[in-house]
Amino acid sequence: MANERKSADAALNDGKNTLSDGRKTHSRLVQQIPNAITALALCSGLASVRFSIENEFEFALLAIVVAAVLDGLDGRLARRLHASSQFGAEFDSLADFLSFGVAPIVLLFFWGEALMTGPFSLCLMAFALASAARLARFNAQSNSAAAAWQKAYFTGMPTPAAALTVLLPISLAPPTPATVQIAGLHAALIAFLMVSTIPTFSGKKWACQVPKWMMIALFLAVAGLVAAVVLYPSEFLVVLTVLYLASIPISWISFRHDEKIHDEIDVETARVVE
Repeated sequence: MANERKSADAALNDGKNTLSDGRKTHSRLVQQIPNAITALALCSGLASVRFSIENEFEFALLAIVVAAVLDGLDGRLARRLHASSQFGAEFDSLADFLSFGVAPIVLLFFWGEALMTGPFSLCLMAFALASAARLARFNAQSNSAAAAWQKAYFTGMPTPAAALTVLLPISLAPPTPATVQIAGLHAALIAFLMVSTIPTFSGKKWACQVPKWMMIALFLAVAGLVAAVVLYPSEFLVVLTVLYLASIPISWISFRHDEKIHDEIDVETARVVE
């Protein structure tokens, strides 16, 4: 996401390959790798639009999944390479809007084109507007200070997750007057979740140590997951979406629990200081 691209200090010392805090940085060519991945994600979103126009809905869905995977990589690489920049953050936001705010509604539009109604169109527009507002809020909040524990949560549903979740109806049933209306209401619900303040897991604080002997098994599992996405994109979307939606109440409960614990710690700290 965009604020992940801003999280590292990209100011160089006297033109040398070190950051202002003394960390080593990489050559300019290597530092462009995150932007190149963002460009690939943008191209994947554009490819999804093309596939939707050609009524190749499974390929359009797969292109959005690829864009979501690439979007998860660019920010992490930017931090790892100390290559964060204002340009990268803005570029990432624009790519996100096209890949996750425009491409999904184009897919839904052509999927239900023959049964298009005014309310359905309004719901799709609401989704696009909500994704733009979500990205703008995300960028605005990236400069504000937040407690370390709060980084484990997003405020509202992030746009990549929303893009995949909003496409759930096309994987469950063919377009009919009833399913098109349900898809529209579903899009409106996802739009609300994007601009809401409901906390959702960000995954930034998830970490585990994988023993070396498990690396091969992990690699095979990832390869199998990629093969499943390519061969069965619709089925994969259904499973992923159901699991993600089920995690939202859990993330809300977890957030309230963490908030209560840290509020109590702050109160105890204040008493000690007094």
